[in-house]
Amino acid sequence: MNGQTRESEPKTAEAGAADVPRAPFFVRYRYDFACFVLMVAAIQLVAGPKLRLSQWGANADSNAAIAEGHAWLQGRLDIPPVVRGGLDWDYPAVDVADLANRLHDTAAFDGKCYNVFPPLMSALTVALVPLHRLLLVPDGMWLTQPTVLLLFWPLPIVGFLVFRRRLGDPAWAAVLTLAWMAGTAVLPSLHAAGTGMLGSVNHAVSQVGLLLVAADLLGRRRIWPSLIGLAIATYTRQLTFLYGGVLLWAAWRTGGGRRLAWCFAGLGLIASPLLALNTLKFGRPLDFGYRHIYVGLENDGYMGQRCVTYGTFSTHFITDNLYYMHVAPPKMGDVSLVGVHITDANQNGTSLWITTPLAIWVFLTAGVWWRDGKTRVLMLGTLPVMLGLLCYHSPGYIEHGYSRFALDFLPIWLVVVAPYTRGGWRTGFTLACVAWSLLYFQAIVPDSAARSVGGAREIRSAVSEEASGR
Repeated sequence: MNGQTRESEPKTAEAGAADVPRAPFFVRYRYDFACFVLMVAAIQLVAGPKLRLSQWGANADSNAAIAEGHAWLQGRLDIPPVVRGGLDWDYPAVDVADLANRLHDTAAFDGKCYNVFPPLMSALTVALVPLHRLLLVPDGMWLTQPTVLLLFWPLPIVGFLVFRRRLGDPAWAAVLTLAWMAGTAVLPSLHAAGTGMLGSVNHAVSQVGLLLVAADLLGRRRIWPSLIGLAIATYTRQLTFLYGGVLLWAAWRTGGGRRLAWCFAGLGLIASPLLALNTLKFGRPLDFGYRHIYVGLENDGYMGQRCVTYGTFSTHFITDNLYYMHVAPPKMGDVSLVGVHITDANQNGTSLWITTPLAIWVFLTAGVWWRDGKTRVLMLGTLPVMLGLLCYHSPGYIEHGYSRFALDFLPIWLVVVAPYTRGGWRTGFTLACVAWSLLYFQAIVPDSAARSVGGAREIRSAVSEEASGR
C-alpha cells in the first residue's frame, strides 16, 4: 500500500463531487425562472389593462426631457417654445412667461424655456437618436419598444432579483414584487409613464435605483452598485441624492479611508453634471429651476402662491405634507362593482398606510431591524429624504387616491422588512395587506384607453407618404 501512487488511492467524496459536471444555469435556477414567469403573468393579469405596454410611447411635444435631449444635439440647453400647439424648433422670440408658450412644468427664465426635471430621460433620448434615425423615426419621438424596454422591464427584473436575494425564496420574492408594482403608487406612475408623462416616468425609473442601493447596502456593500443605483435615482429624483450619506457610512465601515475617498469621488461624479447644468441654466449650482415653473402663476396657481410666498422648501409645509402623505383618507365619488372613482376634492395625496398597509411592517418589526446595524442605518437614511419631502412646497399634486412622493423611500422600507413578512400569522397578515393594496389600486387606476399605435414600420410608412406628398 505504501508503494501505491497517488493516482491509485481511493478518491475522496470531495474529489468525486468535483468531477461531477455542474448543471446548466437554467437547470439550477429553473424554480427561480418559473416564479419570475408566473410573477410577470400575475402583473399582466392584474395591471395589464392599466398599462397596455403595446401602446407605450413618448414625444417631445409633451415631454420636456425628450425636448431637452434634442436641444442638446443642437448645442442648446433651452428647449423650444410652444407655438400653435407644438414645439417650434426655429426658436422664435415669444413671451415664455405666457403659460401657453411653454410645455407644462417647464421653467421660464431669462426669456428662455428650460426643463427642470432631472436629465436621465434627456440623456437616454440622445442615446436613442441613432436607433430612431436608422428606423426613420421623426426626431422627438420614442418608439414603443425602447420605451417599454427602458422604462418598464427594469422594474420587474430588478425588483424580483433584489427581493430574491434578500429573502432566498423566489416564490415570496415574486409575491412582494407583485405587491410593490401593482399595490403601491408604482402602478399609477407606470400608468401615466406609458403616455410619456415626465414626472411619472421619473418616479417609476427611480425605483430601480433605490432597489439597487438597498440591495448593495444590505448585502456585500461593495459600494459601486450603490453608486450606480444612486445615480439612477438622483437623475430621476434629485432629493434621493441624500442617500449618499448612508453610502459614505457604509464605505467607511467596510473599507476605511481609502474606500471612503472612492465613495466621495463617486458622489462627486454623480452631482457635478447636475450642478453644472443648474449653473448654466439658472446661474446657481443649487437652483434646479422649480421656482421658475410658476412664472405666470404667482397669483393664480395654488402651488405658485405657496412657492412664491414661502420658497421652494420651507418648514411651513411640514404639517400639510404630513397630513397628505400619512393621514389623508381617499375621497370617494362613485363606487360600483366595476370601479371606484376618487374625486378631485383631494388632489394632494392619500395616506400611505391606507393605500399600502404592507408598510405597517416597518413598525411591527422595528425591534428586529433596529438591532441590525445595516438595516438600522439604511432606515435612518430615509429620514433626511422624508424631511426634504415634508418641506417641499408641493405635496405631489394631481395624485388622486395615493401618495407618489412616498416612492422616494417606500421601496427601501419594503426591502428591509421583507424577511420578516412570512411565517405563521405573518404570512396571512402579509397576504391580506397585499390583497387589499392590489384591489385598491385596481379600483382607483383607470384602464388605459385602447388606441391604434403604430410601430417602426407604420412610422416609416407615414414618413415616406409625407415625403412623397411633398
